[in-house]
Amino acid sequence: MKTATLSRKVHKWLFLFVGVQALLWTLSGVYMVVMDLDFIHGDHLVENLREPVSGSGDLVSTESLLRDFSSVESVQLKSLRGQPYYVVRDGDGAHLIDARSGIEISPIDGGLAKALAEHYYSGELPAASAELISENPPTELQSRALPLWRIDFDDRYGTSFYVDPNTGALVTRRHNYWRAFDFFWMLHIMDYEERADIHNPLLLVVSILSLASVLAGLVLLFYSFGKRRKETSLSPAEARA
Repeated sequence: MKTATLSRKVHKWLFLFVGVQALLWTLSGVYMVVMDLDFIHGDHLVENLREPVSGSGDLVSTESLLRDFSSVESVQLKSLRGQPYYVVRDGDGAHLIDARSGIEISPIDGGLAKALAEHYYSGELPAASAELISENPPTELQSRALPLWRIDFDDRYGTSFYVDPNTGALVTRRHNYWRAFDFFWMLHIMDYEERADIHNPLLLVVSILSLASVLAGLVLLFYSFGKRRKETSLSPAEARA
């Protein structure tokens, strides 16, 4: 009976400590399983991510780009809103070049950032606001490199698009269901800062304590059934004694 008493105490006190987290694991796990990941990623919100480049006969030659920029690492021809552009990457970063005039247009301003976001957006609403984020990024950007234009839409999803001012590319999109998913993910892995480290010490400690509580409960279950079998084997008189 000493083992049963010890197991009962371990199970009770440990579960008092980890019970709330066990409930949060369950609730967050249900949300993450029920929600479709493509929906969470915001695939339904975007279009025109890969446009074919047309009319490439009158473009500035790449040889001239190599003369204008030093230490060129790569040159990419892409289409933005049906117009051809070069993205030149060198030691100073990325540069967006009008492929017909050869004029650099990066970093793009808020008006062009909004126009590009509306082009990427699959809905009908115009962009509501544009904000250049160069420091103190929101947690939903995680480790994305700054600066980025944040373009918000007043739709039912609370959609935000993040556009690179140096390339015009849509870096990522966020909406309220994604934000809820990210919140539940934080609760699930118990990383309340970066929301990315699934090997953090707090999660490890609570997981071990939860396992110990479950094992103690299994021991109690074993003794409970053992006691019940013993009582049923007694005669009525012996059981009342």
